[in-house]
Amino acid sequence: MKNVKEETLGQRIRAARIRNGITQEQLAEAMLAKKSMISYYENDHGDMKQSMIVELAKTLGTTVEYLVCGTQKTPNLDADSAELLKLFASLDESTRQIMLLQMRAVAKR
Repeated sequence: MKNVKEETLGQRIRAARIRNGITQEQLAEAMLAKKSMISYYENDHGDMKQSMIVELAKTLGTTVEYLVCGTQKTPNLDADSAELLKLFASLDESTRQIMLLQMRAVAKR
C-alpha cells in the first residue's frame, strides 16, 4: 500500500478503504450510497452523522475509535506475533492473499 496520510477522518476512511483493496465505487455500493458521497467524506468536506461513521467502520472492518480518533486498541502480543503482523502488513495485497491461503492450509493440519 502506498503511503496514505491518516491525520483526518477522511484520510483514515481512505486509508482503511485502500487497506481493504476496494475502490470508492465498491465502498459506495456496499454502503448503498453514491461514489460522490464517499469522495466527499474522504476529502473531509462537511460533517458526517455518527450513524454513517458507524456504518463505515463496519463496512471497512475497522473501529469507530480508529476513524474518529486515529487510534486502535491493540491486543497484547508476544514478540513473534507482533513481528508476523508487521511483516504481513508490509506485503502487497496479492501476496497477502496467497499467504492467507497458505496459513489456513497449514492451520487445518
